[in-house]
Amino acid sequence: MGKEGKTLTNNVRKFLYIFYMSLERPFKPSRRKRKGVDPKVQSILRTNNIVKKFYKRPELEITDFKNIKVIEFNTEDNLKIVGYDYEPNPGSNKWVIACHWFAGHKNCSLHHAKVFAEMGWNILTFDFRGHGDSQKATTTAIDEYKDLLAAIAWLKKNKKVDELALMGTSMGAFVVNYVSVRYANMLKELNLKFVISDCTYNNIGTLFKHVKLVYLKFIRKRKSNAFVVKQIKVHQKKNPHTDYINTDVLKLVNKGSDPLVPTFFTHSLDDAVTPPTDSYELMLARSKKIDLDHYKIYTNSMHTQAIRLHFKSFNYEIASFINKFSPDEKRFKELVDKWELLTITDKKDKKSLELE
Repeated sequence: MGKEGKTLTNNVRKFLYIFYMSLERPFKPSRRKRKGVDPKVQSILRTNNIVKKFYKRPELEITDFKNIKVIEFNTEDNLKIVGYDYEPNPGSNKWVIACHWFAGHKNCSLHHAKVFAEMGWNILTFDFRGHGDSQKATTTAIDEYKDLLAAIAWLKKNKKVDELALMGTSMGAFVVNYVSVRYANMLKELNLKFVISDCTYNNIGTLFKHVKLVYLKFIRKRKSNAFVVKQIKVHQKKNPHTDYINTDVLKLVNKGSDPLVPTFFTHSLDDAVTPPTDSYELMLARSKKIDLDHYKIYTNSMHTQAIRLHFKSFNYEIASFINKFSPDEKRFKELVDKWELLTITDKKDKKSLELE
């Protein structure tokens, strides 16, 4: 089994995971609802309750359990990763790999990627190392890109893939951005069409600095850089095989690695976890090399929660982006009508417009 190191990122991840799971506990499904559902995927019933009762967006529920199964694969550094193979469109060879946020788990990204299922795609999602059902290991917020590479390898080996997309939220967004740039040539084989990046960070330094500015205000501003440098040195010492300096999406782009595919960026200006400036800087750097990127910036949204607080605009923008690079007008129009993405129907939708 993997070992978990005592670092800032790992300690925070363990605390947040316990906290998040305590919040999920009240949404446990009834025995009646669990009846007939494979125990391996019954946790989806719990997160169905969350998107229905907390998100108040039943559109994001997963109900066709016959089309989902648990999968396992190993990373290049020999860690076991557990995921879902969800095929709501069995005749389709379009696949999206969706990556969850720091201290989240595969169910989170499964629900957030539901728009892809409506657009005719199948979904592969997984728990990052040290998260959910995957093997215990130190969370570095960097090395998790190896988990995505393993997921890509599993998909390539086990499925016919005509089109591929990557979607990530927070740490997952960093991972998909990094992999899509660094491994662009490899991804050509799978016809990577585009990337969805929701509240990314570009490197561990900017992430630490932003978190410090938001949550550790007692540390004087002039000492921010020293705090970040110290934390990186501590992490580097405890994880010598992790490159905390050069694992940087922005650095890759600026040094000449050409972005292969268009990317849709979304972030909120008041994000209290990942720096919105990182999305801006990455978009600006990429704009010198590719003019097909798109963005939606919100003025008010909790971290990772734009899909909840701005449900209609968030999903309309993503569906439009999908339809632009993998056209299916029929499904796009059906989705817009089914989810009423262009219609303001109740108080929560009006509130969303006010927040925008």
